[in-house]
Amino acid sequence: MLSSFFSGISGLIANSSSINVVGNNIANVNTVGFKGSRATFEDVLYQSINGTSGTSQVGRGTALSSVDTSFGQGSFESTSESTDLAIGGKGFFIVRSAEAQTNYYTRAGQFRFDSDGYMTNPAGDILQGRQIDRTTNAPFGVDTDIIISQAPSEPRATEFVGMNVNLQSNATVAGNLGSLSGVANSSVTSVAISESKYPRAGNYTISYAAPVAPAVQGTLTVTVAHTNPTGALTGTSSTYTALVDAGTTYTNLGGSGLDITTDAALVDGASRTVSFQGFSTDYVSATRNPTTTSNYSSSVTAYDSLGQPHVVTVYFRKSYETTVPQTSVWEWMAHLDAADSSTGANALAGWGTLTFNNNGALTAGGDATNVTFNFSQGANPAQAIDMVFGSGSGGGTTTQYPIASTTNFQTQDGYPPGVLQNVTVSAEGVISGHYSNGQILNLYQLTLANFNNPNGLKKEGSNLYSETIESGVAYTNAPGEGGLGKISANSLEQSNVDLATEFVKMIIAQRGYQANSRVITTTDEVLAELMNLKR
Repeated sequence: MLSSFFSGISGLIANSSSINVVGNNIANVNTVGFKGSRATFEDVLYQSINGTSGTSQVGRGTALSSVDTSFGQGSFESTSESTDLAIGGKGFFIVRSAEAQTNYYTRAGQFRFDSDGYMTNPAGDILQGRQIDRTTNAPFGVDTDIIISQAPSEPRATEFVGMNVNLQSNATVAGNLGSLSGVANSSVTSVAISESKYPRAGNYTISYAAPVAPAVQGTLTVTVAHTNPTGALTGTSSTYTALVDAGTTYTNLGGSGLDITTDAALVDGASRTVSFQGFSTDYVSATRNPTTTSNYSSSVTAYDSLGQPHVVTVYFRKSYETTVPQTSVWEWMAHLDAADSSTGANALAGWGTLTFNNNGALTAGGDATNVTFNFSQGANPAQAIDMVFGSGSGGGTTTQYPIASTTNFQTQDGYPPGVLQNVTVSAEGVISGHYSNGQILNLYQLTLANFNNPNGLKKEGSNLYSETIESGVAYTNAPGEGGLGKISANSLEQSNVDLATEFVKMIIAQRGYQANSRVITTTDEVLAELMNLKR
């Protein structure tokens, strides 16, 4: 009879513990990342008794078997803070106690940056992750404290300029012919540029040879020593010839692109020289504007080694045409104004040619041409930049169509120093810094942990868990890898406690407590009746 007292007491104790668990769950219904618990009971050792039918067992009550944590997913609450993080799936954030130098684990993702730039939870524990290499853009090394420096990001010197333009195929010729000069005896009286023709830039020599009988016409020869945009001779030349009469005008003589009028009294061996002043000749004088000797220009901002901006202007001039095969050749010239040049004067940094077929497609010259720029003093000299006008520009290729010249695309890969403006976190846990220069730099990747037996973790308070022998050693990986969940930024995981369920459990525990108390009072009444037998 007395054992029923102890059975009832065990029931009171067990159900009291159950009410404690329910009360703790309800108390933390609004705690970020909280995982609810449940109490489980077990019956205790039975007492064997002998009956008429043999040996039987009588129960001796109940005991609290365990308090298990439910690690089910909680719902997400959206926030305005990019450093509020939630894990969608398995895993725990790893934080390090600055005081104890110990790692703890949590589902609560309320993180902020402290005065030193460390990413911490409200208790000051530091979030752990791996640094990302700026070159490979991949995490490296071991887990470390996540600290975001407020120092400006490093500048990047421009190494690549890509440009896609359309150059007007029927643009007017840019440049002028110089004055006639030569021997006293004249061979020609005037030279002009033929309409819709593009004579080669260079130094021209015009000579005349008298006819040899029985021929009645002499031979006029036009020879041009080619010059590049710097005005220097290239070592190549072109020759054009035609049979001519005295005192006659010849249009596009010999395909030279020049209209030539012969003298009325041609003299054998007489010669004249004339210089075609293209971009180069006008350019060498700092007082002249290269825009007057080019057909089109486009400017792009490039950056030196200090991150200082400089305007690079690319001038385009239709240089000449060929008939076999039928092509058009343009010169491009990369130019620095005095304010951007280390010499303090206008400077031609580099040049090249672009060749188009009769469909307007670029056939040569569009690949990278390395140009050396000497920007204003203080930065590294001789900065090499690849100028690309073809398909490698990143935005299509340069064309030559009979429409107005225009820039369709241009880009460059340099940038100035930047100030950190904000931080974002991707689903893979990559923490990126957004800087005022438009750059987005991947700085860290969060590391998540999980355990073979999460129920074996020890609850430390402040939403923290610690590793135990029962939980096993933590295994870690990046979010989304190895069965771990992904990260939701601007979100917090709410408590997974369901109030309706907890109220039902509370009622059940309350009724269980009442019933067990009745066992005790009933046993007391039975014993009282037993004592009354003596009376």
